[in-house]
Amino acid sequence: MLQRAGELPRRARTRAPDKREFMQIGVFAKQAGVSIRTVRYYEELALLRPEKRSRGGFRLYGPENRRRLSVINFLKDAGLPLTEIRRIFLAKRDSGSDQEAVNLLLRVFGEKLRLVESKIDTLHVMKNELTKTLDILQSCGQCRRKVLLEASSCSGCADLGSEKNVPDTLWVLLH
Repeated sequence: MLQRAGELPRRARTRAPDKREFMQIGVFAKQAGVSIRTVRYYEELALLRPEKRSRGGFRLYGPENRRRLSVINFLKDAGLPLTEIRRIFLAKRDSGSDQEAVNLLLRVFGEKLRLVESKIDTLHVMKNELTKTLDILQSCGQCRRKVLLEASSCSGCADLGSEKNVPDTLWVLLH
């Protein structure tokens, strides 16, 4: 891992968690924005586990669980189901091999990245269509013609341009 001049390696910068950083399940769930049931379910899936127990036997969660939950939420937002997230979390332990874990991560994250890139491309197309449509509609809002969005009366409109320049969304609405 590259580091900036004068910067300590990540492990050296982390400090031992303070006793006050640990909290019971209800407080942890509330701060994390999930239900207590979700935390327990993630425990059942071996995605989370209490870092400590209180003297009274209560589960205590701290900084490591916050980090893990953040990663779980990121992976869920990326579209991975909990079964796949569990597989990722347990990959190294179950395979016993760093290389197998790396290969799994390469495959899963590579597939997800391709899906995200495809979605971004689709969103760019949608954005362009909406932008063109809005530009034309704003021009129509300032038009003095009696009948707006009437294909026959707008065919000579400089803002509307040729039929080829009209986005499909607007073209369908005009006809």
